[in-house]
Amino acid sequence: MQFIGINTRDEAGPAAAFEQNYGIAYPSLPDPDGEILFALRGQVAPNAVPTTLVLDAEGRPAARITGAIEPSTLRAMLDSLIAERDA
Repeated sequence: MQFIGINTRDEAGPAAAFEQNYGIAYPSLPDPDGEILFALRGQVAPNAVPTTLVLDAEGRPAARITGAIEPSTLRAMLDSLIAERDA
């Protein structure tokens, strides 16, 4: 399982401060020109920040949450996806 953030709005300094302040340990990719977001078109709306997109083992979208997500909700989504994969 791997997590990757995509920073679409903040400059490097404020983004790093946010990550440090909230203990974000996964990598975050800067996307100032919207290239990554464009590649996700149809999966993530450009104005839907934050969005959590869960991909399956083949890289296909398995779940999407727009807005803030509770850790328990994310855990349930991931557990379900893992159970499907292992079935």
